[in-house]
Amino acid sequence: MFKRIRSKLNDIVRGTVAPAPAHSAAAAPAVKKREPAPVMVYFEKDRNQRLIERVRELLTSKGIAFQALDVSGDAATIAFVVREARCEDDDLPIVFVAGTPVGGYNELVDWDVSGKLKLAVFGE
Repeated sequence: MFKRIRSKLNDIVRGTVAPAPAHSAAAAPAVKKREPAPVMVYFEKDRNQRLIERVRELLTSKGIAFQALDVSGDAATIAFVVREARCEDDDLPIVFVAGTPVGGYNELVDWDVSGKLKLAVFGE
């Protein structure tokens, strides 16, 4: 048995027999990328401008496309955001990823630092 193995190894070293193909990454099935999850930023014009800009800067720096929606004077939308995010209307801007409330700027930073933001938006 050992003679056969040694003989095959010698043939491989001399180049007379091609080695068995190794498993390569190219042979693995391709992982299909999904579309990024929608990101919505609900804000009120002229309120918490500095936080709005910080949210925009963070999302833009991470390459995350988002839609900013001014809800000034829209009581129904403000009520929806406050109810879903479990916050006060003073807490705007509020970020939602794929319909899931993230929260304000501080919570968005927490999601970013933990890697949860990238996972929620782009998937694995």
